[in-house]
Amino acid sequence: KQWYQRRVAITAGKIENINTSKPGKHGSAKCAFTGIDIFTGKKIEAVSPGHANVDAPYVIRKEYPLSYMDESGFLSLFDEETGELVEDIRCPEGDLGERLKTMTDEGKMIIVTILKAMGEEKVIDVKEDTKAD
Repeated sequence: KQWYQRRVAITAGKIENINTSKPGKHGSAKCAFTGIDIFTGKKIEAVSPGHANVDAPYVIRKEYPLSYMDESGFLSLFDEETGELVEDIRCPEGDLGERLKTMTDEGKMIIVTILKAMGEEKVIDVKEDTKAD
């Protein structure tokens, strides 16, 4: 599966399906992309001429050790490459956020996986750091 950028809404998605049409009497072939937005999980669709280039976003998946979580729900993550703290990511809602809070309350060392693309960031996974011992 590939990543693609939808030109209209400017969002990053994961391609689920590509349909191509034959060229018509007065036009070129079209490609219809169907995918899932990687940040919201919503279905997105885009149509592009078959001869046109489609922009692909640069998607980064990175793991950070969790330093702490403040009262307002912001995470403080340690970037081991730069030695700086990343403090602008909020604790996710739902089951993932509850799991993160439970693990924090239990005093476990936690690794947080962040997905970054096109100026957006999202926590996609949390796990216990087994190397910390």
